[in-house]
Amino acid sequence: MFGPQSILLLVLLVTGFAGLAYVLARPGMLTLRIGAGVLSFVVAAVFGTACVNRFYGYYQSWTDLFNDVAGQQPGVVALPPEGGRLLSAGSDRARNGLLVDTQLGGAQSAIIRNGLVYLPPQYFQPQFAKTTFPVLELLHGSPGHPSDWQTGLHLTETYQRLLTRHQARPALLVLPDINGSQGGRTGSQCLDLPKGPQDDTYLSKDVPSDIVQRFRADPIGPHWGVAGFSEGGFCAANLALRHPRTYGLAGSMSGYFQPLPEHGADPFLGDAQLRLANDPLWLASRITPYEQVPGFWLMAGASDRGDVDSARTFQSVLNRHEQTQLVMIARARHTFAAWNPALPKLLTWATDRL
Repeated sequence: MFGPQSILLLVLLVTGFAGLAYVLARPGMLTLRIGAGVLSFVVAAVFGTACVNRFYGYYQSWTDLFNDVAGQQPGVVALPPEGGRLLSAGSDRARNGLLVDTQLGGAQSAIIRNGLVYLPPQYFQPQFAKTTFPVLELLHGSPGHPSDWQTGLHLTETYQRLLTRHQARPALLVLPDINGSQGGRTGSQCLDLPKGPQDDTYLSKDVPSDIVQRFRADPIGPHWGVAGFSEGGFCAANLALRHPRTYGLAGSMSGYFQPLPEHGADPFLGDAQLRLANDPLWLASRITPYEQVPGFWLMAGASDRGDVDSARTFQSVLNRHEQTQLVMIARARHTFAAWNPALPKLLTWATDRL
């Protein structure tokens, strides 16, 4: 298939560059050689981008690329904070569900950001009119934004397929902006930073409260889960262990389990106690037999030794309390190419337990 990750595309780009280099090297019209020189830089840049995309597996199709560049998310409906008629039933929504773009926020963190919420088909079906649904918060990586779940992982398409095959159960999928990335910010690790944004409070308190108030969601607690990839995987592990009364389970795809420096600086400003309070590995080691602890699902690309070692270490600590599943994706690294085949496994595991 001739797509953004196709070997044929790389071959055509190399062939095109070789042809332009040949024109550039031959004596002839100056304007022709200048044009060939400019085009050769363009082709080289596209080739580099294509190689990066092939490695990370971000754009699976030309449609993915076009939608991302154009800033479009097909099937997304804008929803005002107060809700309204957009949530009325309809044949399409009862068949495919609805992905809405809306503001998520609250008073405790003083943060308001746009996020995505997926309402499954059952949400609009008459027999479920009075049903509340469990919730799975899904956290993106950094740099990144909520739409990465759609562009890179085809979340709603994958989930709809699982629901149709009865391989997953209906739940609300909430995709918040973990760090205000749409405003140009990167990093944060979902922490309440001293003298900085209170991302932990936003994600673990404000967003759940907002969702429960505005949608038919189950109360915060055992029927809520949190999961993420890369930095979002760290966030999911940390938030779940810090707030076991908010989340009943957590999933981490290629996550890490100890906080990292932010832009070369200590995010805790030297506060050792605050660092330990946000260290999932340390928190897991302190679990007592009588504590309420979320269930965990872990995943790593088998070819990424760092991710594998990190996940196995965390798993060994969690296993002292209860057996934790670790999924290994063969011949995969810290990329969307690993998270794509892992996502259906995560959704099946999480929705079955929620």
